[in-house]
Amino acid sequence: MKNNKPLADSIRPVTISDVAGQKHLLSDDSIITKMIEHQKVYSLIFYGHPGIGKTTMALAICNDLNIPHAIFECGIDSKNKLIQLIELAKQSKNYVIICEEIHRLNRDKQDILLPYIEKGIVNVFCCTTENPYFVVNPAIRSRCQILELKPLTSSDMFEYLKKLIKTKKINLNISDDLLMKITSSTNGDFRSTINIIDILVNLYPKQKITSEILSQVLQNKFIIASHYGDAHYDLLSAFHKSLRGSDPDAAIYYLAQLLVQGDFKALDRRLIACVYEDVGLANPQLCSRVVLGVQAAEIVGFPENKQIYADLAIEICLSPKSNSGIMAIYQALHDIENGKIFPIPNHIKDNNYKSSVKLGHKGYKYPHDYGGFVKQQYLPNELKNTKYYSNLSNGIEEKLNAWIKSFSTKK
Repeated sequence: MKNNKPLADSIRPVTISDVAGQKHLLSDDSIITKMIEHQKVYSLIFYGHPGIGKTTMALAICNDLNIPHAIFECGIDSKNKLIQLIELAKQSKNYVIICEEIHRLNRDKQDILLPYIEKGIVNVFCCTTENPYFVVNPAIRSRCQILELKPLTSSDMFEYLKKLIKTKKINLNISDDLLMKITSSTNGDFRSTINIIDILVNLYPKQKITSEILSQVLQNKFIIASHYGDAHYDLLSAFHKSLRGSDPDAAIYYLAQLLVQGDFKALDRRLIACVYEDVGLANPQLCSRVVLGVQAAEIVGFPENKQIYADLAIEICLSPKSNSGIMAIYQALHDIENGKIFPIPNHIKDNNYKSSVKLGHKGYKYPHDYGGFVKQQYLPNELKNTKYYSNLSNGIEEKLNAWIKSFSTKK
């Protein structure tokens, strides 16, 4: 039986000088470089997409600092293991616990770990795919420097693998073109790239890797965003902003990624939210069409629904835009939340009972008696000159405002 040790473990860098990419974290004046230069350790949080080298970075720093360390899997390792690691830290100088998936650390384990971080007995290198400002205990987060790792470029991965192949650390007979095809297929996920190389090394030993062989291995599409991580919400955000910004090419690009993910509920919510928030009164008919469109997409299902989504996205991009509705309600909510709740004018209070007149509920002018519009006060006295709605004069909204203006200017 051959050694089944994963290739990723065999070629993992042991020093930061061998880490692929992440140049923004490894400059001469970076925190990591200065820590190693002065042989001084501080607690860190490594944040970024899956498979881009967070744990590798943490281990390489420990090696360069020549300090004892251990990995703690926050989601599955026990409290007893954490206590054992803390005891080891008490006996060692500058001990580091590498906390994998720190966002999965439950309250019991946090309560055990936090006092030792506060006292400087334990240093932590935390790794997470989730935004640490949302998922990491604030008490732990405040004692750490947050370092965001960037997805590796195809060139970063190509140069790293090319070097390992040249030095025979990876025994693989492959052309530069096919190697670049591999590194371009995984959208910055180095772990996925290494897994592909691992398969080629072990299942096609001593063979010249051809396009036909590679096509067998690259049957799966790699989409970096997951349904639950930050990358997914970043993708939805980019899609929404492209719709708002009237860029149909960008919108279609991000839409294609969302379609491959298959999270149609999130896509539906974003389309409806966008059309009402950013198109709104400039094209109110489109708001209705988008609702009908997402219903139609649900009925026909994938893959036929892709055309429906594409048409909706392009039409939103091409439509005139108005955010007057959302800006109006935001301002009104701001006033309400700040205590600006005043008495309703008497003439628009309920007067559908006989004694209402005795309470002063009178004087209301019925607009239909005046041709559809009559000027009168509706806001409380304290707010009577307040303007929540501002006419942006875009698309249909301009016509609607012209209709109101035509009445208000009549004598």
